[in-house]
Amino acid sequence: MRTSKYHFSANMPDDQPLFRRHFLKIFKSKKAKSSHLRHPDAIPPDELKKRVIGLGKGKKVSIMRLSYEGIPEDHPVAVKIIDIGNDHFTGKFVNVDREVSESQDKKLIFVKGGGGTIDFRFADGDILTIDEDIDEEIIEERSIEEVREILEALDIKEDITISYYDMDKGGVINGLGVLTDKNMETLDFKVTLKMINEIKLREPKEVSLNLENDQILDLEVVI
Repeated sequence: MRTSKYHFSANMPDDQPLFRRHFLKIFKSKKAKSSHLRHPDAIPPDELKKRVIGLGKGKKVSIMRLSYEGIPEDHPVAVKIIDIGNDHFTGKFVNVDREVSESQDKKLIFVKGGGGTIDFRFADGDILTIDEDIDEEIIEERSIEEVREILEALDIKEDITISYYDMDKGGVINGLGVLTDKNMETLDFKVTLKMINEIKLREPKEVSLNLENDQILDLEVVI
């Protein structure tokens, strides 16, 4: 019977075969590498956790992730932070048009734009940037005084267009409908929407808003 010319013992001497020493070094180096971030440009875990806590629940954020090769993905992902844990945070994908479409028909399969939630682990080392996602429409919103003057001039049952930021959906709603009620003392008003983001609703939707508590971006009469 042929036997191997190499014999290994628990206490390997310095003159052990070269391939044996190299074999052990491979596993040692892989183990050490696993404790490092996937890419040096990724946000360190502690800093990422601090940023997420600073942004807080309910904020819509834009996240640029890195692939396993360390290359930034083509497009950032927009999510609303719905939970922050000790080692991760959970984001809900923001797609207002998808939600409006699905609300019209529960059987509708609307794949474009994705949906659902995703967990991001602070230690994964795959997040390059995370910033609050502020729509340009919000930056250009009218002042409360401007909207108040417009609301005061509008008559009940008048056709209107309205834009406002929906906190629950984490996106801007552009609606077409009718002003159904208003109270200039409390600054409360109601609108019945027939169309949202160019999607015609099967059933009109009544929305209650307040000039001080809601972000009203625009309000105009339909001429």
